[in-house]
Amino acid sequence: MRSNLSRDRYCHVLGVARTAERLARRYGVSTHKARVAAMLHDIARMWTKDQLLEYARRNDMAMSAAERDAPVLLHARIGAHIAHQQYGVDDPQMLLAIERHTVAVPGMSDLEKILYVADTIEPSRTFPQRAALAAAADRSLDEGLLVCVKASMEYLTSCGIPISPPTQILYDELVGSGKA
Repeated sequence: MRSNLSRDRYCHVLGVARTAERLARRYGVSTHKARVAAMLHDIARMWTKDQLLEYARRNDMAMSAAERDAPVLLHARIGAHIAHQQYGVDDPQMLLAIERHTVAVPGMSDLEKILYVADTIEPSRTFPQRAALAAAADRSLDEGLLVCVKASMEYLTSCGIPISPPTQILYDELVGSGKA
């Protein structure tokens, strides 16, 4: 796996794995599942747009309009496929966590939330509000998810990238639930 990643991406993956394991311990989720999913979450992240599109076509993966427009989004679903096919991961929770680590959706399991949050807040991330997001994740998993989703939505909006409807629905649910 390491040979498929740049040095910086590998350091990021290790940071996500440590962060996911810590959050899993805190919130009563399998640390093994969190660590393995985190180690494999970016297995296809270094691939080119053409490699991602070709892999998706070759493996009969239906693509959304967003994935066709921004093939980098495919790295999550392709990563889950590779985790299953090449690394023997057959746990549906782990595979869904890898598949959904880039786009938050309603009904996420705690493992999915942990990987999404850990990918956002791991220590090598350098954006200004990282520490505040990490502190929120330490207070409550749903609060951490909410602030990470909000930060992602703000970033996407600033870049002129539309928010996926499921992410908007999840955000509205978290805000309205009072959980976060």
